[in-house]
This record gives sequence, structure tokens and C-alpha cells, in this order.
Amino acid sequence: MASNFPTPITVTAFYDKPLQKITGTKSDPIIVNTGMPFIILLSNIFASYPEIEKQYPPGTLGLLLNGKPPTDFDVLQDGDKVFLIGANLLTR
Repeated sequence: MASNFPTPITVTAFYDKPLQKITGTKSDPIIVNTGMPFIILLSNIFASYPEIEKQYPPGTLGLLLNGKPPTDFDVLQDGDKVFLIGANLLTR
């Protein structure tokens, strides 16, 4: 019998040093469903670490998906790497 459940995939979120002070870790492996858009993952990260959103208002947090700027609707793939970079590092 075929399963109606989406297949889980693992995406890893990496945090720069200022964000590590908030998260307490350099990275988080995050298990999500296939077909999940990037924006939903970002929303989940903000829900887990609300202080990130407080300290970094929209437009001040650098985001990379596998080394490239993501769009809101990029679909995540197994093994993707998401990098969150504090604004102070982007201005150097």
C-alpha cells in the first residue's frame, strides 16, 4: 500500500557567530517534508528562535541557500544548506 505521507528530508541551518549567541549552536539539522518552500523553513527558524527576528528586522539578515540568495518559494531538497548571516557581517 502506497503511503500518502510526504517523504522527510534533512536541511541544515548554519548560523554565524552573532546568531550562534542566540541559537547556542553553530548549526541545526532540520527535518522537513519534501516540497517545502524556503519561506516556511525560515518561518520555522524564527518560531524556534524569536530573538533572531527581534534583533534582525526584515532586510537586515543575510540568507543563503546552498551559497546563493534564495527566493521565498525555492523548494527545499534533501541535503540543502541554509546560511543565516547577521547584518553586521554583511557591511564589512
